[in-house]
Amino acid sequence: MSKEKWKDPKDKDKWLKQLIETSEVVVKGYEKYLLDELNYNELAKLMTDLRKLLPMSVDKKYDK
Repeated sequence: MSKEKWKDPKDKDKWLKQLIETSEVVVKGYEKYLLDELNYNELAKLMTDLRKLLPMSVDKKYDK
């Protein structure tokens, strides 16, 4: 799943706040997943939301 080249966000403070909030949601979601309170599809949705915020233009580095 490749993503176009990373572009710096226009408002870095807003982006950073959103990144932190989304990361918290993912960590809490993962804890719920481990406790069988969240299914894998719900966890995957949370992880996808986080991935959209990250500079993932280096995907090919990990696609082995």
